[in-house]
Amino acid sequence: MLRLTLLAILVFTVPAFADVKVIRAPNDGQVPEVVVDAAGTVHMTYGKGQPGNGFYVQSKDGGKTFNEPARLNREDDTVTCGMERGPKFALGKDGVVHVTWLRFYKKGGGAMYTRSTDGGKTFEPERRLESPQYGLDNATLAADADGNVFVAWTGHPGGNAKDEENPISAPIVFVRSSDNGKTFSKNDYLKSDHPVSSHACGCCRLSASFGADGKLYIALRGGWKNIRDPYLLVGPKDKNDFHCVRISEDNWDFGCPMMGIPFRADEKGRVLAGWMSDFKAYWSISDEGTKNFRSKVATPQSSKRPQEFPLAVANAKGEVLFTWKEGDRVLWATYNSDGTATGKSGTAGQLPNKLKQTAFVGADGKFYIVF
Repeated sequence: MLRLTLLAILVFTVPAFADVKVIRAPNDGQVPEVVVDAAGTVHMTYGKGQPGNGFYVQSKDGGKTFNEPARLNREDDTVTCGMERGPKFALGKDGVVHVTWLRFYKKGGGAMYTRSTDGGKTFEPERRLESPQYGLDNATLAADADGNVFVAWTGHPGGNAKDEENPISAPIVFVRSSDNGKTFSKNDYLKSDHPVSSHACGCCRLSASFGADGKLYIALRGGWKNIRDPYLLVGPKDKNDFHCVRISEDNWDFGCPMMGIPFRADEKGRVLAGWMSDFKAYWSISDEGTKNFRSKVATPQSSKRPQEFPLAVANAKGEVLFTWKEGDRVLWATYNSDGTATGKSGTAGQLPNKLKQTAFVGADGKFYIVF
């Protein structure tokens, strides 16, 4: 097991336009995920290799330098990386770092979990959360300051009605912990007021987050009747009872696009989501309480190439950074709080196909793109 030391790793920062900066993940890391805590520390997980290994790092200077990485998995080469698959993490009670990943895509499954109780210096031996063992995909998790941890994935452990119009759709299965990841509940099917939660796209990323309003949010791409539209599930954090909100009624009838619905929820229950539909990238934000979403906002320019891995983040002013990929180019544009384009856009850099970028708002209020 690697341990964090005081060794700092310089990260190459690429100058960009306006208040948008680009950071390269350390050690040629792939599919990074980033969380910025209240103190401004940048926490990051990433994978390396396909399949490969997972790592955790942190930065105290806004992403200019990172500590030496701590490895997440003890069993070598058991972290699936690529597309939207890789380590997913959240910060929980007392600064505990919770991480999940997919052990092997479809082959033997493996919703793996580990945590660090010492600030990311070391991680516990990974645990398999699905029972019985079966093929699964799209492992994700959320954690809060009260010790709640929620881990979910898509799979077919049995007993769930299949959709004849879309046999590759899958139910959402989850486990919960109320003791900060020490123990987890038994596997259970997620229940909502819409059949899409039992027929999610079987190979498109799930995203989950606890909101400041005490609710649990889960974003998914639908598979019900083969319609691949974006949906949001909202429910209490301690019950299996979710309300479904359709983010956009695109009615995209398509096979699996292998691309999920990343989102952010603010303290007022407004959710900012990005997605791809018919190979075009969009974003939208909900009203307070997440009852409805505004009309979708497209990228400022048209393209004949698929617009993949869309992600939107907003700063305290409500300004939005939207980033996506076309081929191996990572692109971005900024928008005013009302959804109108600012006219500022650019290319963040080159990133091989099948790998994704991420983005965050720094403690300085500036936008950062990471890949």
